[in-house]
Amino acid sequence: MDEKQYAVFCRKGSDVDELIECAASPGMQKTKTAFQVEKVVVLSDAEYAIFRKEGFMQDQVFLFENGDHMWFDPSESCWHCLLIKGEHSREGILVEAEGYSYARYAAHVPDCSLVRVGAVPVQFEYPVKPPHKKKEAPER
Repeated sequence: MDEKQYAVFCRKGSDVDELIECAASPGMQKTKTAFQVEKVVVLSDAEYAIFRKEGFMQDQVFLFENGDHMWFDPSESCWHCLLIKGEHSREGILVEAEGYSYARYAAHVPDCSLVRVGAVPVQFEYPVKPPHKKKEAPER
């Protein structure tokens, strides 16, 4: 199994700034908890900007549709969560909705490239399109 990753999950944070503030508070640094990304959801940069500023407490279709990819495992003290990010954003948000369709528990990720996601599925939310893979020339 991969080495565990850790983050500070905040309950009912309203936006990214609140997550950052929550995680930076001295008492919260002791509450870093293991997490495992079960699915990556890629929003358009415009939709991600809205989500990160005002969308945490609003119902989100992509959270509702992915409820089976989010849970907390008390035996391992591990959040199984979604990684929500913009098409071109470096940062992201880890979300465990706890059966709701809003970000009930969330953690800020300053650099998504540092999060190990392995072969988890990636969901591209319209109008985002999956990146095109270049076709390899046939060998001659």
